[in-house]
Amino acid sequence: MSGRKDYEERKQRRIASYEAKAKKNKLESNQRAKQGSKILEVMNGQPLLIGHHSERRHRADLKRIDNNFRKANELEDKSNYYADKAESAKNNNAISSDDPEAIVKLEQRLYALEKTREDIKKKEHAPYELEYISRDIRRIKDRIAELKELDELDFKDIEFVGGKVTHNREINRIQVFFDGKPDEETRKTLKHRGFRWAKSEMAWQRQFNKNGIWAAKCVVTTLKEKLSNE
Repeated sequence: MSGRKDYEERKQRRIASYEAKAKKNKLESNQRAKQGSKILEVMNGQPLLIGHHSERRHRADLKRIDNNFRKANELEDKSNYYADKAESAKNNNAISSDDPEAIVKLEQRLYALEKTREDIKKKEHAPYELEYISRDIRRIKDRIAELKELDELDFKDIEFVGGKVTHNREINRIQVFFDGKPDEETRKTLKHRGFRWAKSEMAWQRQFNKNGIWAAKCVVTTLKEKLSNE
C-alpha cells in the first residue's frame, strides 16, 4: 500500500503545532495590550507639557504605548493566522497521496459521485451539471489507477557516479542520495526538478509518483551529461 505510515500522526502534529503557535501569539498579544493599558492608566490623561521637565518621559511613555498596542495587533494577526491554519488542516477534505487510505477514500468518493450522476440523469438538469460531475469522475478514476500502478511498481535504484536514486516506501518519497555535498549547479538542478533537501533523511526528495520518477531520471541524465563534458 502506498502512502506514509505516519501520515495521520504527522497531520495531528501539524495541527497541534498550529494551535500551539496560535495560543502563544494570543497570550503575547494580551500581555502587550495590558502593558500598553497599564502605562496609559498611570498617565491618567495627563497632557503633554511642552518644555516641561516631564516632556521627555511623557514622549517616551507615548512611544511605549504605541509600540505595545502595535505589537499586540501584530501578534493578534499571527494568532488568527495560525488558528485558521489549524482549522483548515482539521477540515481539509482533500485526499493526499501520502494517506495510506487514499485509494479507499477515493473509491468511496467515486461511488458517491457516480450515484449523484445517476440521480441527476433521472431528473431535469442543465447539461453542464453532468459535464462537471463526469469530469470529476474521470479525474478520480485516473488518480485511483495511478495510485494502484504505483503500488505495484517495483522501482529499481538508479545509480550514478557519486550517488543513487531510490524509492523510500516508508515515507512515500523518491530520494536522491549523494556521496558528498552536491555542487551549487547540481543543487539548482534538483530544486528545478522539484526536489527539496530533507535533513532528517539526509537526502534530496519529493513525493513518489510518475512526475517524481520522471524528474529523478531528468536529474540523473543532467548529471551524466555534466560528467561527460568535464
